[in-house]
Amino acid sequence: MLLYFFVGSYAVVIAALYFFLPLYLQGELNFSGGQIGILYGVLSLNALVAAFPVGVLGDRFPARHLTRLGLVGTALSLWGLTQASRFLPFLLVFFAFGLSLQLFRQSLDIMLFKDNRQENRVHSFGLYNAWRMGGMTAGIFLAGISLYYLDFPHTLLILAGYLGVLLAASGGLPLTRGRPTPLVQYGRDFLHKPVLFFVTWLFLFTMHWGAEGTSLGLFLKKNLGLSPLGVGLYLAGEFSIVALTSYLYGRFWAGRLSPLGFLTLALATSGLGHILMIYPSVAWSFAWRAVHGFGDGLIMMETYTTIARLFQVERIGGNAGLISLTTTLGTFSGSLLFGPLGAAWGYQFPLLISGITSLALIPLAYAGLKQ
Repeated sequence: MLLYFFVGSYAVVIAALYFFLPLYLQGELNFSGGQIGILYGVLSLNALVAAFPVGVLGDRFPARHLTRLGLVGTALSLWGLTQASRFLPFLLVFFAFGLSLQLFRQSLDIMLFKDNRQENRVHSFGLYNAWRMGGMTAGIFLAGISLYYLDFPHTLLILAGYLGVLLAASGGLPLTRGRPTPLVQYGRDFLHKPVLFFVTWLFLFTMHWGAEGTSLGLFLKKNLGLSPLGVGLYLAGEFSIVALTSYLYGRFWAGRLSPLGFLTLALATSGLGHILMIYPSVAWSFAWRAVHGFGDGLIMMETYTTIARLFQVERIGGNAGLISLTTTLGTFSGSLLFGPLGAAWGYQFPLLISGITSLALIPLAYAGLKQ
């Protein structure tokens, strides 16, 4: 349960920044759309540097220690962001923030994957992701309230203080153990055909996370006219759907659909939800955003269960790091593509195009799973 609480707390931090930061960058610091895209690209780029090394370290040493390092680094970089007002200093601190946050999150995943209770694994994945998405819900809601009463720098300082509390409680996290594995073995694992198919569609799918990071908050503010509190309520509602979907999948739905049927349902609901949410009516947009959240919840559970199925537990940290690197590449590509696109054409277009991309993955899923 402490592991679930920690991943929920991680999600509180990332949610408070990921969706509200563009409002601060554009409104208070006067950063351009291209600069915002670069920042979110860098948030992904630093994960490219850290994902595989952190995974390998998690296979060799207790992941609890990595969690502590991530907590300290994230808290310090949150404080640093409150001190930076020009683009280059902000970029450098943001890079450190992304590295620390990657270390924090990935170490929690490693502890989850190395749990040896195979019979409860899918249920554990469901609870873990339900807490994670519940944390996103709480983070968005609390950040919306905080920004209603306080400014963004004070909100960041509150989050930094909260991470200090988590550091004091980190001694109760699971103590994983491992042994060294030759690095070449990770390459052999990754080059199997089922793994290559998995990472291909996952890369293309996660491009829409870049669209969301750079454009969703601004779409809600400018196209739908929502206040920061309204943005918080809107997104909190979506992530509560994702949390519920993760829990219900782990508790009741696992194995009820064929792999092809499951992927088709997930990609169709995620893609259609992204496309249809751009109509400028709050009620209509939220209804389809909830549909999108249902699809994303299914994809999240598919990702965790597939990682557990494809890789040996003694090497799962490094291999999960390679999967994280894949999703980071997708998010990074989406950020660089959709940040300038949203600023130039309108913040609804990145959501539309990325939704169409998700629908286009259905034939790819059919071709890959029929082989």
